[in-house]
Amino acid sequence: MILAAVVAVFGSAARGSGELGVVTRDLRLEQATSASAAGAPAATRVPARTAATWCGTPTQVDLRPNTLSGSPVHWIYALPSDAPDRFSTFASRMQTDAEAIDAWWRREDPARAPRNDLTQLSCGSQLDLTVLRLPQTSAQLTPAEGRFITLFNALPSAGFRSPFTKYILYFDGPVAEADLCGQGASDASGFGVATVYVQACAGAPTSVIAAHEFLHTLGAVPRSAPHRCPDPQGGHTCDSASDLMHPFLDASPLDAKLLDPGRDDYYGHSAGFTDSQDSAWLVQLDRQQPFTATISGQGGVTADVPGLDCAQSCTTTWNTSTRLTLSAVPRPGAKLVRWSGACSGASTCVVTVAPGAAVSALFAPSVYRLDVAVSGRGTVRSSRAGITCRPRCSAAFPSFAPLGLTATPAKGWRFRSWAGACRGTRPTCTVPMTAATSARAVFSRA
Repeated sequence: MILAAVVAVFGSAARGSGELGVVTRDLRLEQATSASAAGAPAATRVPARTAATWCGTPTQVDLRPNTLSGSPVHWIYALPSDAPDRFSTFASRMQTDAEAIDAWWRREDPARAPRNDLTQLSCGSQLDLTVLRLPQTSAQLTPAEGRFITLFNALPSAGFRSPFTKYILYFDGPVAEADLCGQGASDASGFGVATVYVQACAGAPTSVIAAHEFLHTLGAVPRSAPHRCPDPQGGHTCDSASDLMHPFLDASPLDAKLLDPGRDDYYGHSAGFTDSQDSAWLVQLDRQQPFTATISGQGGVTADVPGLDCAQSCTTTWNTSTRLTLSAVPRPGAKLVRWSGACSGASTCVVTVAPGAAVSALFAPSVYRLDVAVSGRGTVRSSRAGITCRPRCSAAFPSFAPLGLTATPAKGWRFRSWAGACRGTRPTCTVPMTAATSARAVFSRA
């Protein structure tokens, strides 16, 4: 049996420097003496999925907002600057692969699934697919040396730089090594790229390559894993040829693979090293929690983690315990007055999604106008510059910032009372400035 190699790349990426602090394991085609490891559990086959048809229009940007709230997996079709665009050929394959990976993952772990970046299309909810034409030529990207680093750095240069996003990249360009199927890595921020070389490894299922490299971006297989392969196959497991993270790939379909069958190397284990089951890029199907943001006034609320971008009151659903940094986005001429609920004050709001957790954001015009009139002889002055009235004046003041007014009678006159926004007979009053308003000071002869 001919087995094609899948390349694992690990470590931190110094984007923009042209180098990755990683260990690359370039595995080649070889003759295998056995297709399965002794004692390896057999995968339960599931019916093959019908090929999906992607019905969208390609874009060069990541559409917002995401259908699913949380750290997403965004799919990109990338090609060299001089290569023919075959997106129409690969779009439906990518959609089919995504659906197959989702179904397989739920079979292996009914409580988890990859959080693919979806959008609403005419035929339903499907991948938000992006087309990226790279600045490099086919000749520049054909050699294996430096190719993955170039692709890794190309995404931030094109605007795909979110540390909350893993990117699955189908690279449609010529490659010098027909046995090099894919590469994957993440940097310390969380930004990660799983690359499928679609012109390599003929006959190998791209769904298997994509799922394998995606798991590499989640940290599989950690160095402490008991069945981690020795170098040069490090970063893979060697206890079962059916394991998705086995270092060699053949033409077997995804449904013949298993997700850490011993639950002791990289997924669903109880040891103290990295467990990909806990990854933020997986939907925790058994731990979903609604989170409500109530918006009053002219503004919206966004979160640092993709999935919450609300121009009006909204409820989104998250993995329980997701930590969100919320930002208020006032419309022109407005401002955030305050947060309430799980947050307070008028600055950035940090909240953890949990039962009962919710926030409210109050927006108001940046300023309100205050009209002041004087009856009789006297002067009204404001505690901030703007009002010095006799007999009538008007000025704009910051909203929701209480403003003091002081009435001072002229010689031979006395202050009698306020009317309008001020009440009483004391010569001072405070106007809350929660709306445009007016006040009148009444003076009478002493």
